Amino acid sequence: MDILCIPRGPLQSNMYLAFISGFVFVIDPSVDPDSLDKEISYVTGILITHGHYDHIKYVEKWHSKYPNARIFMNPGDESLLKDAMSNCSYMDGIAVRFGFPYEKAEETISFGTLKIEVLSTPGHTMGSVCYLFSEDGSGYLFTGDTVFAGSVGRTDMVGGSYELMTESIARLSELPADTRVFPGHGPDSTIGNEQKYNPFF
Repeated sequence: MDILCIPRGPLQSNMYLAFISGFVFVIDPSVDPDSLDKEISYVTGILITHGHYDHIKYVEKWHSKYPNARIFMNPGDESLLKDAMSNCSYMDGIAVRFGFPYEKAEETISFGTLKIEVLSTPGHTMGSVCYLFSEDGSGYLFTGDTVFAGSVGRTDMVGGSYELMTESIARLSELPADTRVFPGHGPDSTIGNEQKYNPFF
């Protein structure tokens, strides 16, 4: 699996391009597709970890450019799309409301023989999820703002819950130690490193 991390914006939100088994995925479309140096000929899926503006800023532009790409988001964050305060677009001094169509990101997403496990991890938002890819016995976990290297996401925003975050982290801590972690901000890590150095694990 080849993974390209592209941090952009005032919060340095990580957008990922993941290439696996002939498929191309965009995880958290926070970067304008027209600004990329890398040429992308097609996109299979657009995977949204949660509904905050800095992570979904360009979802509609990506879908316009690649209309065959399937969009996935957990419906627990549907209400964030309709409200600028809840989706935090007001932090950029604008009020953005989203109306893009999406499929429910729940349990397992299938693309041919490729299966992507969707882990429900509420805490940062009610609809926060992590996407777990597996290849050749290795796991690749895209955590959005649930887990960062050495920390976890805020729980004091709309839909946040420290209690639910604690439960979500407990479930993630049971994944194999060599599972690679790709967060919504900051550097990548592994579950093993987080078990050792993250005080929330």
